Amino acid sequence: MPRGRGCRRRVPSQHSHNLRHRQLNDVQSARQTRSPAARNTRGAQPDAEFSRGDEIPPHRRSARGEQTCTNGQPAQSRGSKRSIDELGEAENRLLQGDADVWVLGDSIPFWAGKRAQDTGKENLRLRCNIAWWGERGLRWTRFRRSVEAQVLLSTPPSVIIINLGGNDLVSLPLVTLKELIKSEINYLREALPDAIIIWFDIIQRQTWSGATSGWVAMEKKRKRINGIGRYFVGSSGKSDVIKTDIDAKTGFFRPDGVHLNDVGLEFYLDYLRDALIRNNILCR
Repeated sequence: MPRGRGCRRRVPSQHSHNLRHRQLNDVQSARQTRSPAARNTRGAQPDAEFSRGDEIPPHRRSARGEQTCTNGQPAQSRGSKRSIDELGEAENRLLQGDADVWVLGDSIPFWAGKRAQDTGKENLRLRCNIAWWGERGLRWTRFRRSVEAQVLLSTPPSVIIINLGGNDLVSLPLVTLKELIKSEINYLREALPDAIIIWFDIIQRQTWSGATSGWVAMEKKRKRINGIGRYFVGSSGKSDVIKTDIDAKTGFFRPDGVHLNDVGLEFYLDYLRDALIRNNILCR
């Protein structure tokens, strides 16, 4: 007789309790001995709780370490160089979420940060925390995408140092580059109104790979863009400028004529340190 609202609940006897316990054990044993083909058979009655690895949807498998794309196809191999670099850079940025100083830009600040870390002075021997967020090959067209996560999630820094634009000189017209710099500096100022923004001049190169004009024309364009960057940063609010004596005649470059060698990187780090001291940057 089905139990109604007014019926008294019957307490199961010891015999029925033991019977249910044996039945439960039988079900669990059957699950363990069931073949994988049987577990994956379409139309089989789903268990209340599936065991690990049984019928896990692709989006849940990816959370357990298997990389899949949104279309269900396997993602890029774990062992590929690009994936390792991206994961390493992402992890590095997450670990530096509360930095007092952000150093942003292309491969020049990237290798400067590497040099600082390798020589045990990642904070330039100052009482502050510096985040080295240079990105090899970065251009102004990708600048916002490279920093927006930090802008949204990290503690606002006291200082932002930008050294960017050398890669754009060979590919963008001056007017286009000018508008890009203006837009991105305005974005930073609106997002981080209390930060000191420091423009680090685009460094002269011994060779401008990919340039269609000569070295002299590229040098004139570099100087004009540096003047534009200084102006927009200076007019945005609290700011400073870093000018360097590193030029094509010095022996501070690697054989490619673009990147700085160890001596050049040491000079570069000294310029950064002097600018931070000049602006009285201390730890929070």
